[in-house]
Amino acid sequence: MGNADVALRIMSFNISSGLTMDGRLNLELTASVIENAEVDIASLQEVDQNFSERTDFTDQVKWLAKRLGMHATFGPNLTAHPADAKWPLQAYGNAILSRHPIKSYQNHLLKKLEEGPESEQRGLLEATIEINDEAIAFFNTHLSLNEKQLERNIEELLGIIRNQDLPAVLTGDFNAEPNSPHMKRIEEELDNVFGAPASHPETYKKEGDHGQKIDFIFYSRHWQVLEAETIDTEASDHRPILAVLELYPKA
Repeated sequence: MGNADVALRIMSFNISSGLTMDGRLNLELTASVIENAEVDIASLQEVDQNFSERTDFTDQVKWLAKRLGMHATFGPNLTAHPADAKWPLQAYGNAILSRHPIKSYQNHLLKKLEEGPESEQRGLLEATIEINDEAIAFFNTHLSLNEKQLERNIEELLGIIRNQDLPAVLTGDFNAEPNSPHMKRIEEELDNVFGAPASHPETYKKEGDHGQKIDFIFYSRHWQVLEAETIDTEASDHRPILAVLELYPKA
């Protein structure tokens, strides 16, 4: 089967640790959003793994993978050792769920500013996913609110993506607007599934906060976009993006 036959339903979703718009923990609702959209690959941000009381110390990656019958990998960016050594490591970060085998993965910890406000550790989760007889490079990130760190981390992640020649997809919560210089910098090398900035829908729902169009799916020249939309749900304070991407036939 050639790559002309590879079309994928891809979701980028900041799940807010499974907390709904009114602050209730409901990971089943998170799972149902992914399931109902018939997603092939889901990139999730703000995922807890045995992290805290707010999510009942649940391993959300394991729970979602089992619930949805998908392969999974996790990129922890914040970690803490529990009070009792017999308890598992507490972690928070990004996850990738896939209906296709994840052949390899790596979590790239991005450069961090000195300690202080908005200096949280950020990362880029990279997975090589095998689809039929094709391999793709899939990336998931959640970037900083700090402008200086955001600019630095974008250059880092573009360098990482540039170093491989597989068809690439970059997803995540970028904490920047479509017409910002940060997103324009990414679009010098990758394309936005929504095209022009004016076409990008709102993805962040909390009124009065800093940004309303901060979640993205970008893709390399190997792909064409068949569909792109957001899904309205109370499962999170973010709307997930769903895009259908198809590989161009090989030359």
